[in-house]
Amino acid sequence: METTLSPKKRYRHHFAKHEIPKSLIYEMYDGRPMYYKGYKDVMNHLKSTEEILGQSDIQGIIVNVILRYLMRNIDDEKYFAMSNETGFHLSKNNNISSDIVIFDKETLKNRENKGKYFDIPPLAVIEIDIEADAKDFGLSEFDYYSMKTKSLLDFGVKEIFWFFSASKQVAIARPNQDWIIANWDKELVVLGEYKFSLEKLLEKEGFKL
Repeated sequence: METTLSPKKRYRHHFAKHEIPKSLIYEMYDGRPMYYKGYKDVMNHLKSTEEILGQSDIQGIIVNVILRYLMRNIDDEKYFAMSNETGFHLSKNNNISSDIVIFDKETLKNRENKGKYFDIPPLAVIEIDIEADAKDFGLSEFDYYSMKTKSLLDFGVKEIFWFFSASKQVAIARPNQDWIIANWDKELVVLGEYKFSLEKLLEKEGFKL
């Protein structure tokens, strides 16, 4: 017997570009929008916008643990760390965002603030998991990670750290060096002088992920 979905549960699979709110755009590559994971659920009225834009519990803990370490340890006369999806304008029609970034403070102070995305590269970027709907963009998550990492390096970022909660691994990328993938227990060196492993930071704060 054939069954049909009730109107409230029926899925819509195709959306015209003008139908998708700009608030669901996560990043922009060559003028093409990349949406947040779960944006189709929002369009199908299965989730609210807030549900897909907010960090998961694991992401929130990791971001906070790393940010607390940075705030306590880095030289705040030299460096300025910030979080909350900091946006970057890489070039025309290319805009991306990052979870944690560390700027050279003097460079930041001398920049004219315009109320727009940053157009200068930070020294370091730290990402936690992938929040973009890479599949809808025609990419695997690995391809997306590679594309975004390369874009950040080309922009002038000196080091990029990606923490993946499912595999409990971290990927490290620096200009003109092989990219490295290691477990969370690896001691990382940030800005050439600050050392930490995510596993030990989590243990110190009493979290088990």
